[in-house]
Amino acid sequence: MPNEVLIKTGTQLSFADHGTDFVGGAAKTSLEQAGATDVQIDLTSLANASGQESAKFDFGATRAARYSCMAAIESTTAMTAGNTIDFYLAPSPDGTAANGNPGQIDGVDGAAPSGVGTLAELLAVCIQIGSLVVENTASTVQVGHVGVFMPPERYGILIVVNNSAQTLTADAVEHHVVFNPIVDEIQ
Repeated sequence: MPNEVLIKTGTQLSFADHGTDFVGGAAKTSLEQAGATDVQIDLTSLANASGQESAKFDFGATRAARYSCMAAIESTTAMTAGNTIDFYLAPSPDGTAANGNPGQIDGVDGAAPSGVGTLAELLAVCIQIGSLVVENTASTVQVGHVGVFMPPERYGILIVVNNSAQTLTADAVEHHVVFNPIVDEIQ
């Protein structure tokens, strides 16, 4: 009897301003699943051509080989259609926030880059996950698939770069990014 390779779900990582603004829940723009692991990142008023780093997070000692990234982002002013919000992973072999990070970044929620060099230099030593291609809408949450990636290390830091030509909204009620594990199961 031949084997089948099926895909099952694991614990989602949810990146948002969990400490202050983000509400999540059942709204049609929410990507967050019940039981998700919260990771802090505040995308409030992220200006065009600027970046934001998340707190360092743990994929787990046993983790999926691949993850799917989706995002929900909003601006008050209409973004330029076809522009992007870009997503990167700064992988790390060390669980301590400030240790073992590309570009010597801090591993805490804050403006990117927090380490040495420029934003472009930091991004050059990170893994590009993908981009959310934006529409020409204002005050509408834009939800979409960003990409699939393979984390090479147990720990990581999400970096979000706004290249939409507009500043994101002044609250983070809607802004969030999720990593959904893609777990292969052989039956």
